[in-house]
Amino acid sequence: KPLPFEVQHISEYIADALNDGRIAVNKLDKSVTFHDPCQVSRRGGATQAPRDILKHLGVDFRELPKGGDYNWCCGGGGGVVTIHRADELRYKTFELKMEQVEATEAEELLSSCSNCRQNFDDCQKHFDWNYKMGSLLETVAENLVENG
Repeated sequence: KPLPFEVQHISEYIADALNDGRIAVNKLDKSVTFHDPCQVSRRGGATQAPRDILKHLGVDFRELPKGGDYNWCCGGGGGVVTIHRADELRYKTFELKMEQVEATEAEELLSSCSNCRQNFDDCQKHFDWNYKMGSLLETVAENLVENG
């Protein structure tokens, strides 16, 4: 039966709060790219919300090649990062993601998925890669405008 409430991803909730003026954030002077998590974006449909948040943050948003609904998986989705027998394939998949991120020449990489962040952290170490994935939620929290 239908639920008596709307289920939202945290990025959708934050985007709604920013769009409605219930919260405000400080502007950031940097270039940012965003990795759309498979479960959140393609399965959950929450693709526009992170872009709305980034717009409010005033960043120079640089879309990944084939970003948004057509984004490539990072290789660690659904917890695959914890299945070590899949490491070889996961690393191979991640090489495609590294190329996409580097093509944007963005200063910072953000996402809204803890599994993706775990995979990015592991792959960053594995490939000695100079990008570290940050959290969209933490970026909003760190830049909230306080009311007195």
